[in-house]
Amino acid sequence: MHRIFFIIGASGAGKTAAIRELKKSKLPRLKIFYFDRIGVPSSEEMTRLWGSGEAWQRAMTNRWVEKMREELRRADIILDGQTRPSFIVEACRRHNIDRFEIILLDCSDDIRKARLIERGHADLANEQMMDWARYLRDETQRVGGRTVNNDNLSIQETADALRRLFLMKPEEQRQNDQAFL
Repeated sequence: MHRIFFIIGASGAGKTAAIRELKKSKLPRLKIFYFDRIGVPSSEEMTRLWGSGEAWQRAMTNRWVEKMREELRRADIILDGQTRPSFIVEACRRHNIDRFEIILLDCSDDIRKARLIERGHADLANEQMMDWARYLRDETQRVGGRTVNNDNLSIQETADALRRLFLMKPEEQRQNDQAFL
């Protein structure tokens, strides 16, 4: 039976860079999806159509889980994105998916700011993004997800840590959690 790995984190955490690096290794039976590929409407549009940004995020998380459910028959899945861990748990329960992992890629605020500025997104290197990162840390821990701090890891090292995790059997993962923290 296949699993879904939700790779989450605030902007600048290194999610997409690590997943792109991981994709180069061509792991068998692994499909990768990017949450933002559905398009991210403006805050005004989210509020107008869904009532709030939070409601949009909940609805899109549910939509992704529903879509990925069909793919689980054929492959393990990675979803790279920014969403609340509680929305992931809720959507997986709704769609009867019990084989999933929430993995938060995280870094210090100083490193996040530097990465965002280097990528040309200085506008995201703000207190709101740092608050979002803190929120994700707390909620990931609360729902029993894992956190990989990549302050001192290269993109390749982060991808390697994720690869080892994906290749482990679920029962081995819990026994070896400290290797990924």
